[in-house]
Amino acid sequence: MAQVTIAPGRLCGTVAAPPSKSAAHRGIILAAMSQGTSTLTPIDLSDDISATLAGIAALGARCQRHREGVRVTGAQLPLEQLPLVDCRESGSTLRFLLPVAAALGRETTFRLHGRLPQRPLGPLWEALEAHGVRLSRPAPGELLCAGRLESGRFALPGDVSSQFFSGLLFALPLLDGPSELIAVTPPESAGYIAMTLAALRRFGIAAEPLPDGW
Repeated sequence: MAQVTIAPGRLCGTVAAPPSKSAAHRGIILAAMSQGTSTLTPIDLSDDISATLAGIAALGARCQRHREGVRVTGAQLPLEQLPLVDCRESGSTLRFLLPVAAALGRETTFRLHGRLPQRPLGPLWEALEAHGVRLSRPAPGELLCAGRLESGRFALPGDVSSQFFSGLLFALPLLDGPSELIAVTPPESAGYIAMTLAALRRFGIAAEPLPDGW
């Protein structure tokens, strides 16, 4: 049996921190909704991030690998065909892109795999349908989004997924009129909402704070 001798010594060197998946989702989606081309780096092409890249491509954006990241060119509308967004098993992809697709106003089919069809959407579903969107489940692994999201006042309880808030924050700047997003109770994952607001600011979108929301 081989033996290994470990002697005490002073550690040195550098370790590369893995890129944030949460930040990557946000940057990719905002780049897709912007004019021109954005370069995002570093990006770790995990299954979830790959699903979001494929999703924005289905909604009209162009994506290509660039060194350690990706290049995203904003969505070209109108689309030639009805979009099909394959979310794989990524809850972030579904919850972020569903409001965006609703804001674009093109009938979009979302394909869901694994346990994703069982993950809750209730409060987001209700908020979208209250503002002109029609949602249905034509098959166990599919969600159909039709109609166009209308601006207005959106209210969500604070104890739901922060991804519901973030998805609406991505979508509301695409609407024709001003909107308000209200947390009825204090949000439990305020840090992730703050991350989304910071990403919006980097892309030139200002969300004006209200006493109970944005």
